[in-house]
Amino acid sequence: MNRHPVLQNIRTSLLYFGIWILLAGIHFFLLGFYYDIPIRISITDALVFNIIYSILGLILWYAIRFAQPKDPSFSTLVIYQVTFLVVLLIVWAGSSYSLLKVIFPTHLKYLDFLDNSIPWRLISGTFFYFLLVLVYYLVIYYINLQEKTKAEGRLNEMVRESELNLLKSQINPHFLFNSLNSISSLTITNPEQAREMTIKLSDFLRYSVSMGNSRFSTLGKEIEHIRKYLDIEKIRFGTKLQYAFTIDEACLDCEIPVMILQPIYENAVKHGVYESTGEVTVQTTTRDVQGYLEILITNDFEPGAPSRKGTGIGLANIRERMKLIYKDEQLLTTQVKGNKFEVLLILPQRQIDRMFE
Repeated sequence: MNRHPVLQNIRTSLLYFGIWILLAGIHFFLLGFYYDIPIRISITDALVFNIIYSILGLILWYAIRFAQPKDPSFSTLVIYQVTFLVVLLIVWAGSSYSLLKVIFPTHLKYLDFLDNSIPWRLISGTFFYFLLVLVYYLVIYYINLQEKTKAEGRLNEMVRESELNLLKSQINPHFLFNSLNSISSLTITNPEQAREMTIKLSDFLRYSVSMGNSRFSTLGKEIEHIRKYLDIEKIRFGTKLQYAFTIDEACLDCEIPVMILQPIYENAVKHGVYESTGEVTVQTTTRDVQGYLEILITNDFEPGAPSRKGTGIGLANIRERMKLIYKDEQLLTTQVKGNKFEVLLILPQRQIDRMFE
């Protein structure tokens, strides 16, 4: 931030010069009523000394901000500040003194007072200098703190983005391997189905690649993507796999993280269809509840069937993404009701972290 803290907006400018006008008023009062200096001379004296100092005070910011070394030692800072102080006092007192002598060359009593007042003017100038320096260093500290906070925010954003990309890349690659194996087998037993499966797999992968750099998609696009996935699996499992969607049209344009649903359906196929001997239905229902998109996905399973071993990435992947995007990992809940496994996903539509858009 290179902008002057005083001149960055009208409010700070008015505050700064308002303080100097107040000081000039006090200055005038002391000269006129305490030292009995004529009003015209008192006003001129107060304006000259305070206006010049206020201008030099603005310039002082640039000297402090840009003329100091990086990581200076205490002794170096002292040398710099003493140098700045001496230069400021010489310029301020010298120019003010000379200008007043030019304005009032014949007022000997005042000129004598002017000569005698130099020591206390220098003392007051030194006091004002340290006040300005203190304020400027507080401003510099605040600016550095803000820049550090922004840098940390950008770093955290990059880390979170990397984590999200990593989580998205963890979507089960076994589906691709199994699909390719199925296509290989179908080329011999049923070439037409092999062709159909190849086209569907191509469309499925095209969406996955095209949305790879996106953070959010719409429910409508994600459901269309999921249908392709289930169509591919249905070619493999036939009538054993059934699916149904009950989608509220008002939900189709709702924003959801890209491919956040994929692991849920993979789990349904892995732990439902694979393990069951009978027909398994994967049912999807959505609704919009007061700014939240609720997605309920249920699938049948056989309670007594041996469980297939897995890496446990699926639901853990979703919870971690929920934590990164919505700052809440409790938006995914699961429960078992008889022979049905339910997954409820609640996605806020008004508190999305826009950092990832």
